[in-house]
Amino acid sequence: MSALAIKNNVTIVIPCRNEFNYIGKTIHYINEQHNVRGTRIIIADANSDDGTTEFIDFMIDLYKDTLKIERIEGGKVAYGRNKGAAMVKTPYILFMDADTILTNDGIINNTMYELDWNKLDLMTCKVKSVGKDIRTTITFWIFNIINKIISRKTPFAVGTYFLTTKKKFDELGGFDETLDNSEDYWLSKQYDPKKFRIANSYIGQDDRRFKKMGYFGMIKLIISGYLNRNNIEFFKKDIGYWEA
Repeated sequence: MSALAIKNNVTIVIPCRNEFNYIGKTIHYINEQHNVRGTRIIIADANSDDGTTEFIDFMIDLYKDTLKIERIEGGKVAYGRNKGAAMVKTPYILFMDADTILTNDGIINNTMYELDWNKLDLMTCKVKSVGKDIRTTITFWIFNIINKIISRKTPFAVGTYFLTTKKKFDELGGFDETLDNSEDYWLSKQYDPKKFRIANSYIGQDDRRFKKMGYFGMIKLIISGYLNRNNIEFFKKDIGYWEA
């Protein structure tokens, strides 16, 4: 891809609520990416009350020479993502979480190139722990293996890094706003497995959700989500993940 290809082809959408301790790092790592200068980032803030809103406004000014950051009013995760996506004019959308850590400076450029070159509709990355707890490291390692296997028939692009063509995203109707958990899984499983790929790159997350929900609780959620993959009522349950 050319030096200006990212800003011309992809818009980044980030749902956010009370992420004061994380959103700054996420934007920093985006800013460090190859060829990212001028890329538009839409942050859908769900009425944060911890200083996040003001911090986003600070970053809009801080990165004004390198990134085009916008803050819009959000809501729950699916709503925030959809509202941001509705504003996208580029052919591709990259959905990220507000606590995503890009572990190398070529992830966006490389996944964009791979998606475009192979005429894919959806890509994600493997996940690794940036925390110190070995249990989180092992859990993510197991998740990556399981996801690689099941995605041959049932694609799962984690919302932490969900790169899609806007055309296919719109065709599928976006994220289901009636769901309170796993809206990323519910949407991604509707993509053609042949048009989906898990990149050989890692995005990082810490262990805060594991600490809140418990390690067995997170593993149970992953397994239960797959077993209930055709039961939409399961995904309408509020498990408190958004507040974690």
